[in-house]
Formats: sequence, C-alpha cells, structure tokens
Amino acid sequence: MPQNKMTAPVLAHRDGQKTEHWKLLISILPLLRGAVKCACVTLGIYIAAAVAALNLPALLIGVLALNALLGLWFALDGEVAT
Repeated sequence: MPQNKMTAPVLAHRDGQKTEHWKLLISILPLLRGAVKCACVTLGIYIAAAVAALNLPALLIGVLALNALLGLWFALDGEVAT
C-alpha cells in the first residue's frame, strides 16, 4: 500500500521566512560594534583635549555623548548570545 510521504511539519518554518532578517542583522552587528568602539575612542581623545584646554562645556558634552555610546556598546555586546 504505497502512499505519498510528506515532510514533517516540524521541519517547516513556523513563522515563514522571518528568520532571514536575523541573519542579515547578525552580519551587520560586528560592523556596528566596530563603529561604536571607534567613536568611543575618538570621544575619549576629545575629552582628554577638553580637559587639557579646561573647556568645561566641551567636556560636559563629551562625557554625555560617551555615556550614550558606551550604553549602546554594552547593549550590542549583550544582544548576541547564540
């Protein structure tokens, strides 16, 4: 009694092809991390120059921007745990 066998439903994508977008995002993340690290180093040099020049407004802006970038950096590092 031959019957046509079908693929098991477990092997099919439950959400369709939505998993393809995550592959693209995972390939972009190392580039984004590198850009954030480069910006953090640049802001560190900027803050050192602001301290040397005793420019308090520039120092305050640099510290606030560095705080935001470091928050982004740690958020990106904790995101990929696969």
